[in-house]
Amino acid sequence: MNIGPLKLEGRAFLAPLAGYGDSPFRILCRHYGAAMVYTEMVSSLGIKFSNTKTFGMLVFDPVEHPVDFQMFGARPDAMAQAAEVLAKAGVDAIDINMGCPEPKIVKTGAGSALLRDLPLIDAITSAVVRATQLPVTVKIRKGFLLDDNVAEEILAICEKNGVAALAIHGSTAVQGRSGSKDWDVIAATKAKATIPIIANGGVKKAEDAKKFLDYTKADYVMIGRAALGNPWVFEQINDVLNDRSPREPGIDERFRIMQEHVDREVTLKGEIIGVKEMRKHLAFYFKGLPEATTYRGRINQVKEADQLKKLLNEYRALCTVVSEEVRHDA
Repeated sequence: MNIGPLKLEGRAFLAPLAGYGDSPFRILCRHYGAAMVYTEMVSSLGIKFSNTKTFGMLVFDPVEHPVDFQMFGARPDAMAQAAEVLAKAGVDAIDINMGCPEPKIVKTGAGSALLRDLPLIDAITSAVVRATQLPVTVKIRKGFLLDDNVAEEILAICEKNGVAALAIHGSTAVQGRSGSKDWDVIAATKAKATIPIIANGGVKKAEDAKKFLDYTKADYVMIGRAALGNPWVFEQINDVLNDRSPREPGIDERFRIMQEHVDREVTLKGEIIGVKEMRKHLAFYFKGLPEATTYRGRINQVKEADQLKKLLNEYRALCTVVSEEVRHDA
């Protein structure tokens, strides 16, 4: 099932990841087979009033297409005006965030606060769909409070107003990242849907994605934190969904991707900010590697790109030696 006019190759999407899902990371995820990538969420008011920082987040590379640009807000007029700006920027779809549980977002009436105001959801989705010819998607949680479930009601609103797809996270806003993920809510909503449903929440590895899709019958699956330091998870998901054994990248490939990520961050943001951004990404890339704690500490002291790349080469050599020793012992 396509999302509006978008014909997608694959069923796994990169979720919006605030503070991580920038253009360099999205490029890597697309390289490894993400069917579509979502941007970090940005303020509709920031777009409307041409905020410099917000406009800096509109940067994307042609290789990222298809790109679903996520915005948040609580004013239908501002959301509609922002959608018009985004359409001119060349994005492929526009996503409305209705799931962010962060207090600073919720207190403005945006994000998951919208889950408590269905008439406002109606007004926002209607206004945004009318403002653009691009497909409009919506991302929600199943509800706000622990026992809430408004997924099917929101589905009905979205379908009435011409929304192209609905992503559902199987937890409530008050749960945040903790607690169990309710796959049954997603399955029940999918059973009533006439638009594509994107299942979200709790996927840690490729096999989880297949189980999630099989159980919920959702059309697509959305991967968030499981992709951090692990962009090849999309290739692995595609393999599992096509009954192939998932491939684990070797040491050389892992470090080549880290180096490429460094280059892209520095090129886009300059050396100071680019290196700083890479520190948090490398903390995820290093997970499961030998001496990870030691090298995370050393990485956090580095401020120059050349130093960072030199340290990565040193770490790659160490990991290669350890890998050879393990293989020899086996």
